[in-house]
Amino acid sequence: MDSFTTTVDIDNPPSLLERFVSDFPANAGEWSRSVNKLNRWEEEYLLVDDPDMERLAEHRKRVEGLMFMGQLCAIVAAHPILGDAETARMVTATLEVLRNKLQMFHRTMARERAEAILKEVFPEPGPGAAR
Repeated sequence: MDSFTTTVDIDNPPSLLERFVSDFPANAGEWSRSVNKLNRWEEEYLLVDDPDMERLAEHRKRVEGLMFMGQLCAIVAAHPILGDAETARMVTATLEVLRNKLQMFHRTMARERAEAILKEVFPEPGPGAAR
């Protein structure tokens, strides 16, 4: 890191890069924990009988914004200068949670497909089955 750091800011130790790298794990953790706030927001506004279409649009915007920040974190976490596998795993896991949220709340499925999945997962009991 030293040779790269000095090319970024040779006259002002600690350099901007050093501060960025040292603060990155904490900042990435804060980003990851923000998904907890999103979970509570979903419980309040989306996990209801008839969620408002405006709330769904707001949700998509929130998730996409968090995903953008997560993609930036993933780039930083994957760079050898950071060398922090734990933070990289946390970023990857959080991005997966966000991708799943997009699928869960914003991907529509044909009724026939949904019924076929339910029948496959929960088959009708056959003759003589316990009820």
